[in-house]
Amino acid sequence: MKVLVDTNIVLDIALNKAPFVEHAALLWRLAEQNEITACLSNTSITDIFYIVHKHAGKEKARGFIADILDTFSLVDINEEGFREALNEDMADFEDAVQYVICIRNGCDFLATRNKADYGDRPKVMDPVELIERIKTAGI
Repeated sequence: MKVLVDTNIVLDIALNKAPFVEHAALLWRLAEQNEITACLSNTSITDIFYIVHKHAGKEKARGFIADILDTFSLVDINEEGFREALNEDMADFEDAVQYVICIRNGCDFLATRNKADYGDRPKVMDPVELIERIKTAGI
């Protein structure tokens, strides 16, 4: 199962954000154990570094990015993908970009805490739903 993990879930781990960190950490462990292929948009890396650096310092940010690079597969988007995202009927451009990245990179699901921002688009699940789906699938 290939899952694009939204920036907010990774930040839940970095910043130890209760009550979200528990499910976010479980997804991370599933990725470490190769039970899922966890992907992260390369556009998320600088955002994560900036926010972790701001809250916890440069060394923690560097270490966290190194951990991400050891655990996640980075996926990207090109000009055509950005243009496609501009045409998505979504209020938030960043969410549209994440959705297009998910589709274009063949991800089975997009894991996000902002599920409502994606409307009724298929493949979008919050971490709790995704973990339940993984358990049901016997992964």
